[in-house]
Amino acid sequence: MARPRKSPAQTELLTEAAEFLEAAGKPEHAAAVRDALTEVTRSKSREDADPTFTVYVRSSTWRNAQKAGAVPDLIEEGFAALLAGRFKPTRPARGGGQKGTFSARASHDRREQVTAYVTAHAKKLGWEPSPRQVAAAWLEHKYGAESGT
Repeated sequence: MARPRKSPAQTELLTEAAEFLEAAGKPEHAAAVRDALTEVTRSKSREDADPTFTVYVRSSTWRNAQKAGAVPDLIEEGFAALLAGRFKPTRPARGGGQKGTFSARASHDRREQVTAYVTAHAKKLGWEPSPRQVAAAWLEHKYGAESGT
């Protein structure tokens, strides 16, 4: 039996809810809504493709990353740098410009590797970021205003 399709309005509402909760100082609640958004968008992705992966970053960072190349490749580059020990994701700073939730594709296998890595290295990292947070930290590191791009 086919899964019922979610309406586009639902993804927009979830995105707005996450942004509202983040602005209201409820980052844990915002993260839960973003996880739900990932599930909604994943249900829309094709079975043979990498699942949709949402990243919450500054709009300017996302535009810079898009100008630099294919965003999924850039996210993969960040995951590879983390797994090789060449990148240490930092916690996202509050404020710093308009943020949004953007969609890309990311390999499910690579995301599982990132999850296992951060679980094993949480003490060294100083926190246990999700693959979504690792991707956002990488994009901010490489393409944020502070990166000089």
